[in-house]
Amino acid sequence: MAHVVVIGAGLGGLPTAYDLRQLLPAQHRVTLISEQPKFTFIPGLVRVALDIDPLDHFQLDLAPLARRHGVELIAAKVTGLNPQARRLTLDSGQTLDYDYVAIATGPSFAFDAIPGFGPHGGYTHSICSPAHAQAARTAWLDFLKNPGPLVVGAAPGAGCFGPAYEFVLMAEQILRQQGLRDRASLTLITPEPYAGHLGVSQVSNAQKLTEALLRKRGVEVIPNGAIAAVSPGSITLDDGRTLPQRYAMILPAFRGAAFIQNTPGLGNAKGFIPVLPTYQHPDFPSVYALGVAVNLAQPEQFRVPIGLPKSGQMTEAMGMAVSHNIAVQLGAIQKPLQTPTLEAICFAEFGDTGILYVAAPVLPDPATGKRRYSYAIQGRWVVWGKTLFEQYFMAKMRLGRAVPWYERLGLRAIFGVDLVRPIADAPQQSPASA
Repeated sequence: MAHVVVIGAGLGGLPTAYDLRQLLPAQHRVTLISEQPKFTFIPGLVRVALDIDPLDHFQLDLAPLARRHGVELIAAKVTGLNPQARRLTLDSGQTLDYDYVAIATGPSFAFDAIPGFGPHGGYTHSICSPAHAQAARTAWLDFLKNPGPLVVGAAPGAGCFGPAYEFVLMAEQILRQQGLRDRASLTLITPEPYAGHLGVSQVSNAQKLTEALLRKRGVEVIPNGAIAAVSPGSITLDDGRTLPQRYAMILPAFRGAAFIQNTPGLGNAKGFIPVLPTYQHPDFPSVYALGVAVNLAQPEQFRVPIGLPKSGQMTEAMGMAVSHNIAVQLGAIQKPLQTPTLEAICFAEFGDTGILYVAAPVLPDPATGKRRYSYAIQGRWVVWGKTLFEQYFMAKMRLGRAVPWYERLGLRAIFGVDLVRPIADAPQQSPASA
C-alpha cells in the first residue's frame, strides 16, 4: 500500500487529490493537507472585493467533500519536508510519512519587497486570498462614499496580471453605474512592457484590444512601472514620479511556501520548485509539484522584471500530469508518462465586455521562438463564458471530478487546446530550464 499526499487544497491541489483517488486502487491512501478549511475559487475574489458577489459564492467546505470522495483530510500547515526520509512536519508537531508528495501550495506574497506595500500594515489592498478580498471590499465600500484617485496594478516581479485589469475595468463600470465616474481618476501601473502583455509576449491582438479598451474607459496606463514605495495618500515609482491614491489594489510578486524555502535543495531562491517534464523534482523523485509552486522561468528580460503566469488551467493540466504519472509509477495504470502542454485560455471580465486570451503554448518553442497559435478576442460573451466556467468548476469540485473527458474534448474542439501529452512527444527539457 502506498501513501500519496497532496499539500494544498486550491485550484490545483483539490482536483489533483480527486484525480489520484480515481486513478489509484482503494488500498492506496490519498491524503490532502490544507491549512484552510474551505476550498476557494481564487479568480472569483475580484468580484468579492468589488462587492458584486459574496465570498461564500466561491467557497466550499473541504471536510464533507473529502469524506464523500474518499480522500483523507488533514487540517494543518506544513512546516517542514524531509525529502530523503519522505516525511512531512505539520504545525501541530505531527509528522507524516509519504511515498509520493504533490506540492500544490500556491504562493506566499512578497509584500515586504516595497515599503508601505500590502494589507498587513501597509497602504494597498490585495485580492490574492479570501481575507485580503474581504478587507479590500470593506475599503472599497468606504471609497465609494468619497471617491478620488484609484490606483490598480502589480508590483515588480509579479507574474499574475489579469486580476489587475479586471479590477480596474470592473471598478470603472461600477463608478459609471453609480454616477461617480467624474469624481475618480483611474490609473493602472504595471511592470509589463505594454498593456495586455500579461506576462506572455506576442499574443495576437492582445495589446491592441487591451490598450483600446483602457483608453476608451479613461484609464491612464503606466507600463514598465516599478513601484518603489507606498504612503497613505500616494504611490512613488522608481523614476521619482508620485501618484496620489485614495484606494490602491496592487498585486504582489509571489514566492514559494515557507517550508519550500527552508528545505535545502527543494526550491530556488524564491521558493519555486524545479521540475522535469514529468513534474518530478530532478533530485527527489518522490516529490512532484504543480501550479504556482513550480519554477517556470520568464524567457524574456524587460526593464522591470516580471514572472511567467501560472493560470488556473495550466495548474489543472500540471495536476493531471502529476496524478497520472504517480499512478503509472505505482503500477495502477499502464500508459506512457505525461507532461502538461502549458496551453492556456484566460477569460477576463472587464465590466460590460471581456477579452479571451489564448496562448498555445505559453512558452514558445525554444528552437523557433514560435507557438502553435495565439489570439485575443473581445466580446460580451467572454463575460458569460467566465461565469459559466466558474459555475462549472464549482460543480465539479462538489462532484469530485478533476478534468473529465468531456471537458478535455470541449477544450480541444472549441479552442484547439490540449492539456497534456505523452512524455515521448514532449520536449525533453524542463520548463524551468527552457
